[in-house]
Amino acid sequence: MNDELKPRDMKPMVWGFFLIALGGAFLLERFDVVSLPSWGKLWPVILIMIGIGQLAEGRFGSSVNSVLLGFWFLACGFDWYGLTYRNSWPLLLVAMGAGMVVRAISGEDAYRRSRKRGTS
Repeated sequence: MNDELKPRDMKPMVWGFFLIALGGAFLLERFDVVSLPSWGKLWPVILIMIGIGQLAEGRFGSSVNSVLLGFWFLACGFDWYGLTYRNSWPLLLVAMGAGMVVRAISGEDAYRRSRKRGTS
């Protein structure tokens, strides 16, 4: 079989771009071009990257959950639009519900169940 016709695994490419961007940001900070916030506030970016990786794998519902949760944690951590954990917790319900709806529409859960049974 021709190797050029095989579908590529996007996950390593997404993580590779993430590491390139992260390394570039650290370099820019070391040269005093930008000032990055502490890691205590930036950890939700990892959730967003996991969501992008899930999107590259075709897992749309899981991607929606991860990305929305990541942005919610960032918004609360940086106090965007006055959002705090205390006043914006209903957004968690919205994020989880959106992920469930997208999974149902895309058939992601049915596909996972069929793969577990071995009838893909």
